[in-house]
Amino acid sequence: MPAGQGVRIAIRSARGADAARCAEIFLRGRRQAFPWQPADRFGLDDYYDCVREDSVLVAETEETVVGFVSLDPREGVIHNLFIDPGWHKRGIGSALLREALGLLRSSRRPAELACAVRNAAARAFYERNGWTPVGAPPNQPDAMVLYRRAPAG
Repeated sequence: MPAGQGVRIAIRSARGADAARCAEIFLRGRRQAFPWQPADRFGLDDYYDCVREDSVLVAETEETVVGFVSLDPREGVIHNLFIDPGWHKRGIGSALLREALGLLRSSRRPAELACAVRNAAARAFYERNGWTPVGAPPNQPDAMVLYRRAPAG
């Protein structure tokens, strides 16, 4: 699948061997996305806790995992979407979102995800990709805003 700037990616279900790379992407991505938090607040083990019950898809290019999305198809919720910071702005996040929406199609309700109010770059990304904030963003600095989108298909 083309992913912009001549990059070709493959999206597939994660395998056990992908976990360490996904944990690394998760750690680096969270530290970059939440610069107001102390870096030591995040650890590699956080990935395993955050995706324990989820389905995980990875984006792979040049035989390297460069991003992942985790979701709960039963509930219609995307829990995590992280791209290795060195691979941002190449269409990989958008491709993972499209694939995740396809998996959520069977939930027969709008897909949901939450994003930190203060994470302006991620919020802009979701809105460019057709996600709609539900209600006004909360006024607390560590609040999350809920987004919805009709399932693909």
